[in-house]
Amino acid sequence: MNSETRNRNIGILLATGSAILFSLKGIILKVAFSHGASVDQMMALRATFALPFFLIVGVLAYRKGTVRVTRKMFLVAVSLGILGYYVCSWLDFSGLKYISAQLERLILFLYPTITALLAWVFLGDRITWRHVMALVLSYSGIAVLVSHEIGQLGPDAILGAGLVFAAAVLFAVYVTAAKPVISRLSAPLYTSIAMTGASIVILGLFAGQTVMSDAPAMPPLIWGLGFLLATLCTVAPAFMMSDAIGRIGPGLTSAVGGLGPPTTALMAVIFLSEPFGGAQILALLLTVSGVLLLSKR
Repeated sequence: MNSETRNRNIGILLATGSAILFSLKGIILKVAFSHGASVDQMMALRATFALPFFLIVGVLAYRKGTVRVTRKMFLVAVSLGILGYYVCSWLDFSGLKYISAQLERLILFLYPTITALLAWVFLGDRITWRHVMALVLSYSGIAVLVSHEIGQLGPDAILGAGLVFAAAVLFAVYVTAAKPVISRLSAPLYTSIAMTGASIVILGLFAGQTVMSDAPAMPPLIWGLGFLLATLCTVAPAFMMSDAIGRIGPGLTSAVGGLGPPTTALMAVIFLSEPFGGAQILALLLTVSGVLLLSKR
């Protein structure tokens, strides 16, 4: 096995692990919300538990690396971290209160199609019939499940889907913009700088609010879920995804991410007792097929 093949295989394994761990996020948040936790509380807990990990890895990566981190590179990494870790997360967490974990994961999975649309609108990239077919398939799948959830959960499902879709749009911007920065800084150092900066911003924003003052009164279950959200669903997959993008690029990383929606669906049925009938199956098949078609080279 040559070094290029080995590097590609490692990238695929990292992308696979990242997709599976990210899929746990919606399940953990749904359980936390059902026990009275708020969006701001879960974001604050995640930042609190994740920050030490990002700091340690960042220091180690900086000592081992040979790249000189300029002020501009540092600010770009922090800005991207705030976009991907704070803004996207707040929109995503807020939307998840109104829709199922399965629909939330499918909408987030659309980000490669959003990337293609943004490149067409702003960069003049060519849209082929394959792109059109992929968009039709993937967005038809979302439409199927959104319409189903409106019937089950009411009009708030539209609000929830809209918030998560906004998160997906910004996440597409984040993934695209992160690629050149990761190439210059290395995945561990970039992720540490980006996530540390975002964590400090989150904790700073919540410092003067009741979110932090009420923390001691939160039940142990919420603290435990916050720890799992930070470690299993944030720290580990963030480093794995950044490394995967650096090794195999955002296109193949998103294709491997096709494991995410089926994994979320399985866990949502097992742990949340969410239904998995005709609408969910059709939406899953259409959306995943569309995104994989778009990612195919």
